[in-house]
This record gives sequence, C-alpha cells and structure tokens, in this order.
Amino acid sequence: MENLLENYPLFLSTNDVATILGVTPRTVRHLVNTGKIYSLRIGNLIRIPKDSLISYLYENKRRT
Repeated sequence: MENLLENYPLFLSTNDVATILGVTPRTVRHLVNTGKIYSLRIGNLIRIPKDSLISYLYENKRRT
C-alpha cells in the first residue's frame, strides 16, 4: 500500500487525501475532526502525515 503513495509528499492536504480515498474533502475533514485520522494544523491548514493515512487504511482494512 505504501508503494501506491510513494509519489505523494510526506504531508498531504485534505484534497490529496480526498483524491486518494475517492471521497470529498469535507469527508476527510470529518475524519480529522473525529480523530479517525491524525493531522497537524498549521494556521488554517490541515496537513495529514502520509503515515497517518496508511495507518488509517490498515485499521479499516482489518475491520472489513
């Protein structure tokens, strides 16, 4: 799975994550606000570490 994300930077925007997951940026913000995906806030910007997204994907893969 990490290989699929190797072309992305270490910190992703909500738009990047939305594109990867095939959801809207609003859904990504909801995942961040509910603590399901760890993120960093820099002023008004939300940045999601690539490792955090990978962890989220592995956690949800185990649940299905």
